[in-house]
Amino acid sequence: MIALTAKSRQKSSRATPTSILLWALLLAVCCGAIALAEPLEDLFRGGRNMIRARPADGRIVVVGLDEKTYQHFGTFKFSRKIDARLIDNLVAMGARHIYFDRTYSDVSTPADDQAMIDALRRSEGKVSLGTMAAIGSKNSVTGMTTAITPWPGFRKFSQVALLNGSIKPFSLSVEFPYSSRVSGQIVTSASAQIAGRSGKPDVYYRPDWSIQMRTIPTVSFADVAEGRVAADQIRGKDVLVGWTSPRQPDMHGMAGQGWYPGVYFHAVGAQTLREGNPQNWGWILAVAIATAFSILLLRCRERITVGAVSSGAAIVLLALPFIFDAHFITADFLPAYLLFGIVAYRSMMLREISRAQRLHAGTLLPNLSALREAPQANEKPLVAMRIRNYAAICSSFSEAIETDLVNELVRRLSLPGQSNIFYQAEDVLYWLAPRLPADELADHIEGLARLIETQMILGTRKIDVQVSFGLDDEYERTVSNRIASALLAADRAASRNQLWRFHQSDSEGDTSWQLSLVGEMDNALDQGDIWVAYQPQFTIDNLRIIGAEALVRWQHPERGSISPETFVGAAEAHNRILRLTLYVLERATSDMLRIVDKQVGFRLSVNLSATLLDNPDLPARIAGVLATTGFPAASLTLEITETAQITENNKANVTLAQLAETGIQISIDDYGTGNATLDYLKSFPCDEVKIDRKFVTHLTTDDDDRLMVESTIALAHRLNRRVIAEGIEDRATLDLLRQLGCDIAQGYHLGRPMKFKDLVTVVFPSRTPRAA
Repeated sequence: MIALTAKSRQKSSRATPTSILLWALLLAVCCGAIALAEPLEDLFRGGRNMIRARPADGRIVVVGLDEKTYQHFGTFKFSRKIDARLIDNLVAMGARHIYFDRTYSDVSTPADDQAMIDALRRSEGKVSLGTMAAIGSKNSVTGMTTAITPWPGFRKFSQVALLNGSIKPFSLSVEFPYSSRVSGQIVTSASAQIAGRSGKPDVYYRPDWSIQMRTIPTVSFADVAEGRVAADQIRGKDVLVGWTSPRQPDMHGMAGQGWYPGVYFHAVGAQTLREGNPQNWGWILAVAIATAFSILLLRCRERITVGAVSSGAAIVLLALPFIFDAHFITADFLPAYLLFGIVAYRSMMLREISRAQRLHAGTLLPNLSALREAPQANEKPLVAMRIRNYAAICSSFSEAIETDLVNELVRRLSLPGQSNIFYQAEDVLYWLAPRLPADELADHIEGLARLIETQMILGTRKIDVQVSFGLDDEYERTVSNRIASALLAADRAASRNQLWRFHQSDSEGDTSWQLSLVGEMDNALDQGDIWVAYQPQFTIDNLRIIGAEALVRWQHPERGSISPETFVGAAEAHNRILRLTLYVLERATSDMLRIVDKQVGFRLSVNLSATLLDNPDLPARIAGVLATTGFPAASLTLEITETAQITENNKANVTLAQLAETGIQISIDDYGTGNATLDYLKSFPCDEVKIDRKFVTHLTTDDDDRLMVESTIALAHRLNRRVIAEGIEDRATLDLLRQLGCDIAQGYHLGRPMKFKDLVTVVFPSRTPRAA
């Protein structure tokens, strides 16, 4: 595990995958644009060329002005009659063409120059003499370059070949032009002439330096001039005549090969042009490939995918240079290596930091940050186990035993066949329990408690561990809120000397919070912090979505998710329920108008507190909202919540009748509890009966619940009411309700409460990028 100082952690925490990529890409682009890594690039190419090393093809022979020539003639400034004899001998031996890596720009004696002219005339155009653009001779006004060219008397009977090349920094490589404009004339380079190739002026190519210059056939100038070379060594081959003696300053370096006379460089260039078409693709393509791999790497979360992407990038970015070299493509890869190297290192550090931030420093168990990111944190009951005498145990030992204590507890809590992950926050352990009914979950916790009851040995001492458990099974709340709720339940259990306790948001809220709740709810309504979720409703026979229930939600900035039962009850108690209801109605009808306009028969259900039915202005207020949003009254169902006895309330009956006259349908919510019984079905002017989840949850296992549901469905149908069942959480319950003749289904098994945009994907899956 990498130890980081607080300062380095703070700096690293500001790094994001995007910023890492952008900074690395900026450095790579700068490196490529100014060719900063060109010397290293040439060394890299030199290393590849050593691996790919191959001999010359032998079609070019170098005639070298070597040490043997110097010793034979006693000088390199010998008579041009010897040059003339060399030309005659090479032509006689069947040389294809003769190229001099010398300019012959000066004159000597008339007799010697005439001998040279006569030999050139006899060669019948098989000789090319060198020409060079003088370094630093370009005229800033005309743009023309001064040339060092053969003496005019020689040019009359010979061709000219450009000898210039571009020597890279530190003499690590050489490039040649196809041709160049010299003194107003376009002159083809020696290598291009030998290969019979042409190209645009001043366009450079890089020869294939895997061709080993030491393998180019070489004979001594003196031996050829004196006729001591067999003709088959020359016949049909191109001949390059140039300095090979170290006495002359025509030595150049090549990464992977060492220092060689310049004449060999022309030979390698000519063989390259014969074999292929050299191209220079620069650095952009390699950087683009490295960028693609970097993006993939930064998106990886699992160790195995990180390894796969890194290995793939290494293989591609290391293999491509060899593939390009084999096809005479020059490309710069070091900017790409720099980019991917930075991203790989920084992303590794980012993952290590992220991992360290999600582990408890002592036990290395996942901490609360990891719990908040757990994939099933909102799908299972959350258990918090407070070690009540944690501080007493730890303070009673002279050595640090916190890690041993927690590890032993984790060992005991880890049941065979289960793969629970435990999360630690000092003296509290959290984990996700199996999703069981409340009574079975309580039995499960008591069974775990018995595993901890026996004394445990720490060091040489036996100790008793006192614990209390808190459980939160409200899955719709944020993970952070559930963590706090489970811990609060554990603390309340400890204060009451209980082993475990479920978190109950209704009964455990204190009076001060209830008093401040209404004021904060008013602010939340003003600021739009209260929002509407939608739970879809389906026909039970073919599971076609036909409507949705609007459910009010409040995400408090400090307390997190507030239970609807809590603030709705407070709204009823403090005369805020009308404002809350109209707020939800306006939000829901504005949203759902987009669906009902396109989906015939689609219905919106909105809860309506029975306490509002005493308000004579209610029908007008609801009609005003519908007029504002344009939502059709016939597509709205008001679910009357069971909070008051209204069957014998004349005002309520009048209100219900007025609502029914507008086309709004009425539903009995929570049927089977409180006053919502047979009396409702007989006297209540409703269109729909909604069976409470209390009877649906255990429908497949409880005969009494089944009888209640079956009789309700039969009676409702006789009274021409449709029946909707809520709280369906499994397939077996859905199938049984279908057998019993229920009309509409609602529950987690079919669809959880969701935001409107997600509901749209359920209703119109073919019109959205993905189906919910």
